[in-house]
Amino acid sequence: MRIVENDLRMQLRQTLATGQVVEFKVWAELVRQSSGGLHIFLPLRDMGLDAVVHRLSDDVYIPLQVKGRSELTPAGQVHITVTASSLVDDEALIVTTLVDGERLGPMVLVVDERTFRELASHDVVGGREYLTAAFEMHEGGRSRWAPYLVTRERLAERFGIAVSVEARAPAVETGVDRGHVGFMGETEVVRQLAKSSVLNLFRPFPDLETVEVLVRHVESHGFLGLQVKTCGWDAEHLENRVHLRRSSFRPSASTYVCVLGWNRAGSFDDSCLLIPSDAVADLARVEGEWLVLELEPGAEHHLRLDEYRTVLSTLGATAERLLRPSP
Repeated sequence: MRIVENDLRMQLRQTLATGQVVEFKVWAELVRQSSGGLHIFLPLRDMGLDAVVHRLSDDVYIPLQVKGRSELTPAGQVHITVTASSLVDDEALIVTTLVDGERLGPMVLVVDERTFRELASHDVVGGREYLTAAFEMHEGGRSRWAPYLVTRERLAERFGIAVSVEARAPAVETGVDRGHVGFMGETEVVRQLAKSSVLNLFRPFPDLETVEVLVRHVESHGFLGLQVKTCGWDAEHLENRVHLRRSSFRPSASTYVCVLGWNRAGSFDDSCLLIPSDAVADLARVEGEWLVLELEPGAEHHLRLDEYRTVLSTLGATAERLLRPSP
């Protein structure tokens, strides 16, 4: 009995390891082929999605699940079975392929969950519904999955990016709000948002763009991106300006700047600022490469910014309201 249990544990570890390997190989291919035009956000809590891909060219967020196998069936096919309950968003993409040594397999299946559900074989075992897809590692087949197969080297095209796109220069960070206080601010924002049971949180890997914390509403499937800034203050020292690099700041209707005040005595201010990124250009002063927001940390008022004040402890509820499903 103990030998059987050990074998089952070993198989489970191998399955989980294969899943992790294929996920990170997919992330690497998307970033490489798009030259940074596709940006990867990974979940801080598993609520059904393996990642969200941000297409920077038009600010579209693409929810994603990745499934992989380490070997072919005797018939030379990739055989994928998932539970029906694991499909959480009809518009999310499923990426499925073989892990072929150090690379992904030569062909990759990219299909939305709605289509996967329609085309997959359905079975019920022990009261649970399972969906199965089987496809071969070559082009030109007559399988119902053939229209959704793409070669590994053209994977990014299925995400709306031409493989020949010119390299995008990564944003250069200067250290502004990237030290210990900045990290504490980002962590505090995540902590407040995590109070909500309907918000799924993601962090970018690597952190190269405006959005530092991505929020997804599990019912409306809407996205909210946050750039987090933290200003420290005490009786003798004030940080009263927030700097945003103009060349890498990308305003969007779905992106907000969240500014926290940090009392160096050891606590965050009770309120924070939640500023639509589209409004930043009108509120900020231009100083060369920088957009500068002037603040009054530790004071009763923020210059020109009071209308964007929100109670920090209700940040999750505020995000819920902004992303609430339409009636």
